[in-house]
Amino acid sequence: GNEAFLLEANLRVKLPYRSNQKKVHGIVINPAKASTRLLLLNCETEFSLYKYNANMKEMVFQLQYVGETQDWINASIFLNNSGETNEFVLHMSHGAILHLQYDDANSKTAADKCRILELACCSDNSLLYHTVLNGSKYNELVIISGNGFGEILIWQPHYPICCQPTKTYPLLWHLKAHNGVVFSIDYHLTSGLMVTASDDRSLKFWNFHKKKKYTKTAVRPLFSCFGHTSRVMCAIIIDYGGRVFVISGGEDSYICVWSQAGDLLLKRHQQLGAYIWRLCFDTESCTVYSTGSTGNFASYNLRKVLMDKQMHLSQLIPTISPTEFFKKIKFLDHDSSSVIGLSSKNRLFHKKLSKHTSEMIDSWQLVKIDIPPYKFVSLDVYDGIVAVCGYRRFTILRYNAEIDGFRKLYDNDSTLEYMIKSFNFLSKYMYLISDKLGNCSLISWQARENFMEIRGNLRISNGCEPWITATLLIATKYLLLSTRNGHAMLYAPENESKLQHFELKDTLKYLHGNMGSNYFKFLKSDDNSAYVLSVGHGSIVKVLRISFANCRLSILWCECVPLAWVEASPTLDVLMGFNDNHLVAWSRQHGMLLQLQCGGGRRCWDYQLKSNQINIIYIKQKQVYCYRQSLYMNSPDPLLPLTLQTRWHKRSCNIIALIHSNDDRPLCILSAGDDNTIKINTFYRHSLIQLAELHTHISSIRHLTIYSINADIDWLIFSVGGRSQLCINQLNLSGQTIHELCSHTIRSNTDARLMAIQVFRNPTNGLFSIYLASADGKISLFHWCVENPSEMHLEYLIDIKRCPLKLKSDNENNLLLITTTNGMLYVYDLTLRNKQLQHQLHTAGINALHAVFYENFLHVLSGGDDENLKYTKIKLIDMTTQLIAEFPGVHNAQINALTPLFVYQNELCAYTCSSDKQIFKVNLSKQKCIRIGFTCISDIKGMLLSNNNANIYIYGSGLHVFPLDSSK
Repeated sequence: GNEAFLLEANLRVKLPYRSNQKKVHGIVINPAKASTRLLLLNCETEFSLYKYNANMKEMVFQLQYVGETQDWINASIFLNNSGETNEFVLHMSHGAILHLQYDDANSKTAADKCRILELACCSDNSLLYHTVLNGSKYNELVIISGNGFGEILIWQPHYPICCQPTKTYPLLWHLKAHNGVVFSIDYHLTSGLMVTASDDRSLKFWNFHKKKKYTKTAVRPLFSCFGHTSRVMCAIIIDYGGRVFVISGGEDSYICVWSQAGDLLLKRHQQLGAYIWRLCFDTESCTVYSTGSTGNFASYNLRKVLMDKQMHLSQLIPTISPTEFFKKIKFLDHDSSSVIGLSSKNRLFHKKLSKHTSEMIDSWQLVKIDIPPYKFVSLDVYDGIVAVCGYRRFTILRYNAEIDGFRKLYDNDSTLEYMIKSFNFLSKYMYLISDKLGNCSLISWQARENFMEIRGNLRISNGCEPWITATLLIATKYLLLSTRNGHAMLYAPENESKLQHFELKDTLKYLHGNMGSNYFKFLKSDDNSAYVLSVGHGSIVKVLRISFANCRLSILWCECVPLAWVEASPTLDVLMGFNDNHLVAWSRQHGMLLQLQCGGGRRCWDYQLKSNQINIIYIKQKQVYCYRQSLYMNSPDPLLPLTLQTRWHKRSCNIIALIHSNDDRPLCILSAGDDNTIKINTFYRHSLIQLAELHTHISSIRHLTIYSINADIDWLIFSVGGRSQLCINQLNLSGQTIHELCSHTIRSNTDARLMAIQVFRNPTNGLFSIYLASADGKISLFHWCVENPSEMHLEYLIDIKRCPLKLKSDNENNLLLITTTNGMLYVYDLTLRNKQLQHQLHTAGINALHAVFYENFLHVLSGGDDENLKYTKIKLIDMTTQLIAEFPGVHNAQINALTPLFVYQNELCAYTCSSDKQIFKVNLSKQKCIRIGFTCISDIKGMLLSNNNANIYIYGSGLHVFPLDSSK
C-alpha cells in the first residue's frame, strides 16, 4: 500500500517512507551478505533507497536517496557484481531500463550518490503490465514482460541495434500467451519453467531453457491450468524438497497450489473475499504469505500439502455380488473406526476401518438380525444406535464395539400410516419419525422396561414434501423442526399437563430457500431464550432465537461463509459442506481446513472427529471411500503470532459508526458497504475482530445510523440502501447478540435508492422519527415504534427535485439540513413543512457536511466535487448565511470526508480528507489548514473522530486508523 513495514516475531517496524501519495509496488534488498544492506522501494514513478541495519533496535531503516523517473517503474533488481558496488536496475512500463549505481562514500553531493551507468530500451514500446528481471549480472540479465494484449516479450541488454540517443536492444521473443492482460510472470532457472497469469483466469506453463540461446524452440508453451473463477493476479514458482511447485492467487480470494505437471494440489480461500495482490514463499518454514486488497497479510503452512503422502484416501471394496453396491454409509459411533452400510439389495454390512491399507477388501460382514423382511429407505446412526425404517415400520439396533456385534432393541410397526421418510435422533433414546404426508411421532426407548413409549404426535402443515430434514429438542419440551419444503417450525406442548399434545407455535418460511435446514446446532440458553445455529443449502448460516415466554421463533443474525452449502458443524468454529465437487471443512479462525474432491453434494457421506483427526466416508460412483486427515494441519507462524486477519468488506465501505463504551469494553465499529453486509467489529491487538455480520439488505448499503435504547447496552441499527430498503436491527453488546427486527421497502412503486437516514426519538411518547432521503429527490418523515417494528407510518413527504447526498439533523434547533448533487443546501424544520433556507453552497455535489451550533451561530463546514472546502455561518434568527472562508487549494480532488466539528483550546476545528489521500486539520477560528499526514485508503467515503480525539477512522476501500498526536 502507501506504507511499508518490516515484520518480525513480535515486532513491526514502519519504514520512514516519504511519498505518501504513491503506492509501493516493489521491494528488493541487496543480496550481499552483510549486517548493513541497501533496501530499494519502487512506487509508481519514484524509487527510494534505505540503509537496513539488522543489528540496530532503533532506526533500523535510514533513508539514503530518493529519485524520480519519467515513466512508471515495473520492476527492480540488485545486481551481484564483484566487489561491493551497489548496482541495481529499474525497468519501466514502456520497455526502458535504467542501470544505476549508488555510491555513498565517493560522492560529494547528494545528487552524485546515484549515477546512471546506462539507459537502454527495447525495440518494442508497448505498455507493459508486469516484468520479471532474472540474472545477477547486467550482461546476463533476462527481461521478461507481459503487455495488455496477452503477449510475452523477452529481451536482453546484448548487442544493441542502435546507440543513439540511447541504446536500443532487439526483441528476442514475441509470444502470444493469453486472451487478456498478463498480470504476473515467474521464471525458475534450474527447471527451465516459466509461468504466466492473466485476467483470462488461466495460468500458462512454459518450457524456457536459456541453454538454447535465441532459437525459436527455446521458449515453448506446455499447457494451461484453470483453477480460479476470476482474474489471476499473481503466480510464483517455488522449490521445496527437490520438487517444483506453482502457487497462484486471484481476485476470487483463492490461492491454488499446482504441481509441475499442472495438477491442482490445493485450493484455499485465503483472504476472506479480498483480492490477492502478491504472494511469497519461505522455504525454511514452508509458509506462503499473501497480501490482500483489504490490507490483510495472511500466511498458511504448506508442509503437508507439498509432502508426497499428504493424501490419505482409501477405497473400501466390498466382496458382495457384482450387482450389489452401497446406497448409504455411516460411522457407527464417535470412538471406534467402525462403519455400517445399506446395500442396494436391502442388506446391512459393517466393518472396522484399517489404518494402513489403501484398499480394504474382504472385511465387510453382514449384519444378521432376526426381523421380517421389509424395504429399508433410510439409515441413521447416533452413538452406536442404528435405525432403519421403511413402510410403516422401523427397526432399532445397538452396536457393541467390544464384540463388534449388534443387538436388536426394537422392531415393530409404527403408528404412522405411510412410508417413513425420515428418522431423527433427538438423543440416544428419544426419536422423531415422520412419513411422507408429514405425520410425526415422538417416541422414546425405555431401556429398563424394554419397550418403546409414544411421547407425542404432531402433524406438519399440509404441503409438498413435508417430511423432516432437521430437528432439535430444547429444554425437554420445545421441538424445532425443519421440513423438506423449506420451513422451520417450533412446536411445544399445549400445556404442562398434556405433554403428549404438541401444537405449532411459530413458523419461519423458507429459512434457507426451498430445501429446508440441513442441521440445527444448540448454541446456548438463558432464562428467557435459547439460541440455535441453522445451516442449509446456501452460503448463509443463521442464528435463531427461541423465546420461552411467547414461544416465538426469530432470526437473530446471519453470516456469509465460503461454502456453497453447509451440512454439518462438528464444533462451534468448524462448518462442513460442499463447494462445487469438493467436500470442504472451514473454520472461522483458521480458514479452509479440508478440501476433498468427492464429486460434489447430493451424495451419502459421514464424518467422525476424534481429537484432531477427522475421518470421512463417502460414496462416489457406487464405491465407498475413506479419507483421513488432521483437522488443523497449519502449524503456527512465528512471523505472525499476533496478527489476526480482518474480515473487512469485500467491496467499498460506504459508512461506519462508532460505539464508545463507558466501561472497559473495547471500541465497537459498525460498517456497511457495497457488498450488502453490515459488519460489527471490535479491536484486539491492532486488529479487527468480527463479532457479527448482517445480511438483511438485498442491495448495496448507502448509510446507517445507530441509537442507544438501554444504557449503551442495547442499540438500534437503522440502515438504508438500494431497492428503497430500510432495515432495522437490534444489537446487544453485553451478550453480543443481534436481532433482525424488520425490513421495509419504502417506495414500492420505484427502485430509487435510499441515500441517507436520520433518526431521533420523541421522549414523551417513545416514537421514533425517521427521515429518509431517496435518490429521486423525495425526503420522507416516518413514525416508527420499537414495540411494533413491522409497521411504519408516513407522516410527511417533500420533493426537492434533486438527488440528496447528506442529511444532518439538529434536534435542539429544530433543523434538518439536506445537501444535493447540484451543490444546493436546504434547511427544513423537523416537521418538513417549513423550508427555512435554500442556498447554493457549492458548484457541484456536496459529499461531506457537518454543522454545530456554537456561539449563537450554526457553523457549517462542507466539501464537494468542486474540490473546495467552505466554512459558512448561518444566523438562526433570520436564516441568513455568511461565507466566512473557503479553501479551494487545500485538496486537489473531490472532498468526501470530514470529521464532526469540535472545540479545541477555545478554537473550532475539524479534519478533512479527499481522494488525493491528504489529511488536513482545519482551524476554522484562525482560518488555517495544516497537513498532518496521508492515508493509505483509496476510494475514501468518509472519516470519524474518536471521542477522546485520539484517532481518526478513515474508510472506503479499507479502514485506516490514523493516530493523532496531542500537538495535532
